Amino acid sequence: MTIRELCESFDINGKYVNCLELGTGNINSTYLVKYVRDDVERQFILQRINKNVFKEPEKVMDNIVRVTNYVREKVEQCKLSTKKLVMRAFLSKADGKPFVIDDNGEYWRCYRFIPNSITYDTVTDLSIVEGAGTAFGRFQNYLHGFDAQSLYTTIPDFHNTSVRYQAFEKAIKDDPLSRVKRVENEIEKLMSFKQKACLLQDYLDKGELPIRVTHNDTKCNNVSFDKDTGEALAVLDLDTVMPGAVAHDFGDAIRFIANSLIEDDTDVENVSLVIEKYEAFTKGFITQVKQSLTELEKATMNLGVFAMTVELAVRFLTDYLLGDTYFKTKHPGHNVDRARNQIALAEDVLRKSARLDEIIKKYY
Repeated sequence: MTIRELCESFDINGKYVNCLELGTGNINSTYLVKYVRDDVERQFILQRINKNVFKEPEKVMDNIVRVTNYVREKVEQCKLSTKKLVMRAFLSKADGKPFVIDDNGEYWRCYRFIPNSITYDTVTDLSIVEGAGTAFGRFQNYLHGFDAQSLYTTIPDFHNTSVRYQAFEKAIKDDPLSRVKRVENEIEKLMSFKQKACLLQDYLDKGELPIRVTHNDTKCNNVSFDKDTGEALAVLDLDTVMPGAVAHDFGDAIRFIANSLIEDDTDVENVSLVIEKYEAFTKGFITQVKQSLTELEKATMNLGVFAMTVELAVRFLTDYLLGDTYFKTKHPGHNVDRARNQIALAEDVLRKSARLDEIIKKYY
């Protein structure tokens, strides 16, 4: 099937004009599609779902449709723009499902492109950082009351730090490529973090933290912004929406957005948590969710920052020990560089923990 035929399989109105393949994103193949209706240009996003990553695309799309429908109702109740603040997945003309299967068995989906919007891969403007916090917090707030455990777990144990450590320890024990001796210092550091890093998962396992709908990929480029006003709009890329802890989303966002360097920069001596970015994101996020958080959730938000940072370091080093089979690498030792970067960030999070607690309490 051609791109045009795929587009015309969805229930969208207008005349197909052309498409442009986008190079952004590391998982799904994405096209920006132009249509015209009543002499007005409209744009859509057409994506092929990567079945190597998402083994059950039907469940991914079921989660996305149910979550976005719920958010849309909340946005409408607030008399705000659903075109700007929530994604819309179009349905197949043939069977009403939110995807089309092509002749090769590949799954395709179609979203409305939010008009006059832009995303940012890297951010220095603190107002954009705050806007990202607002968007992710608002997303969480709109989904307060949604039965998170009714969602499919499309990637089991994705943010289960305890399970990530189990895989790490097995990789150390098996040492299939005799790499353990090269990273003994990094292993020692990560094992010293284990108890604290797994504490958030312990609270979840004991039922002491509520299970909430979590985005699980809270990078700044997963928020759309109005090109003219800078207003934060819809949260994007909902493939990993699953049950989890709110601190997972907060922590992973801070880990990514507030690191002074990109996550594979080898200058680990200068890796630090940028307080100004931390505060900007926290202000946006906590202002949105503070009324719905439990006391333990409030107390463990910064634990989420530490846990998510350490968890990623564990994943990077595990992949290195097993032969760099999961994460794409550009050179030998790339995953070690990444792990060292995240270890340095985790250490700075610990050094600044009192200051971070002061900031987060400020916005409660």
